[in-house]
Amino acid sequence: MTDPTWVLRLDADGDGPRLAVKDCIDVRGTPTTVGCPAIADDAVPAEVDAPVVESARRAGARVVGKTGLVELCRHADGVNPWYGTPRNPLDPERIPGGSSSGSAVAVARDEADVAYGTDTGGSVRVPAACCGVAGLKTTAGRIPTHGVFEFSRTLDTVGPLARDVAGLVLGMRLLEPGFTEDPGYDAPLTVARLRFPGVEPEIDAALDAALDAAAVKATDVEIPEWAEWCGAADDIMLAEGYPAHRHLLARADRLEERHVRGIRKGAELPAAHVVACRRVAVAAKARLRDLLAAYGALALPTLRMTPPRIGERAATTYLTVPMNLTGLPAVSLPVPRRDGGFPASLQLVGGWYAEESLLALAAHVEAAVR
Repeated sequence: MTDPTWVLRLDADGDGPRLAVKDCIDVRGTPTTVGCPAIADDAVPAEVDAPVVESARRAGARVVGKTGLVELCRHADGVNPWYGTPRNPLDPERIPGGSSSGSAVAVARDEADVAYGTDTGGSVRVPAACCGVAGLKTTAGRIPTHGVFEFSRTLDTVGPLARDVAGLVLGMRLLEPGFTEDPGYDAPLTVARLRFPGVEPEIDAALDAALDAAAVKATDVEIPEWAEWCGAADDIMLAEGYPAHRHLLARADRLEERHVRGIRKGAELPAAHVVACRRVAVAAKARLRDLLAAYGALALPTLRMTPPRIGERAATTYLTVPMNLTGLPAVSLPVPRRDGGFPASLQLVGGWYAEESLLALAAHVEAAVR
């Protein structure tokens, strides 16, 4: 039986770090199918590596395979009815998260040291949370997206997944030669602890315990505009996804119906509405800039709930997509729950282009809860 975690396994020689690549990123000599029959039917092997793969090879990485994903990177549940849904290694009845589902599963099963994913609304952080691993959404524009299948031009980012923060640092070095954690960084005395209704009490308790263990003082903050930010990000995504994917409507029978609806919905959004969404993004950036100036970092859950079972509906990107709207970097890392249940996921957010200090903070918290 085919393992849906992997689209293609490669036998890479050498002793460098094992790198798995989401199958929306070009790897020379292999087709990029994006989990979609409408694309796979005519896909031909890529002639060159995407820059993010080229940089990894130069750093000595071995590309061990391409990983499965949600069709067209368009949803965060990890489900792909065409090629199969990667099994969540913590609970096979629950979603693996997406769209970078195979990448999260590959590192969780220790079949790769680092996996590349893409994050447009939470597609690195959500599967990291669902599979109990770490994931980093990079600052918008920091990592090149050439050779990466486009969904939303202004929201798409590439970032690493790994079993721990050290693996994320390694992943950043593969993406960006010379990257290193901020060696002089100390965890801020305070973070803005963002509070939201509907978060499972055990998840909030796990996050608070992790911050307390790391001696990070958390100041509670509520953001009434959050739902508006989510709506603006989702509509920008739809609007930009229409010109990127409209050609596929000619093969609608080779697309999931939910994605056909999504592509068509993007065509219905008036330009004035999209401009209004951009203005919401400007206001959101200003609000979060002020919070970061006051507290150094933001802390919030990655998911409001235990990952849902396959087939259940859940708003998996509610706490992640505003970081795509604002372009901020965000790292998700697992933290234990006091009841011993499914691990919670702490999302830490830093300033623009401040991944060096953000990962240092994440490592500080990780060390305190291990």
